[in-house]
Amino acid sequence: MMYIHYCRHCKRIHMLNGHKKYCPACRGHLNELKISYLKYVNLAPADRRAFRDRLGDPAELAACTADVRRSYDYAKWLQLTSKVEHSHSQNYAAYSH
Repeated sequence: MMYIHYCRHCKRIHMLNGHKKYCPACRGHLNELKISYLKYVNLAPADRRAFRDRLGDPAELAACTADVRRSYDYAKWLQLTSKVEHSHSQNYAAYSH
């Protein structure tokens, strides 16, 4: 999926696939925005510029930043479940250790 990210350092909006952490232009930290890809691409060019300019304000950026805790919780859950030993795992070559 495509997600909209904003880099505070180079003040650019990036459309990137997946949940990225670092800016491809300057390697600064990215903020994933709440706005959907379709909503962003359907904005007029003037509205896109105004949106980007508003993100320069730290309070506005915080309000527009998506909650990434969900993906962290999923990663933590996946990490915990991968450590569980299943009784059938020795029966399959793909699961053998």
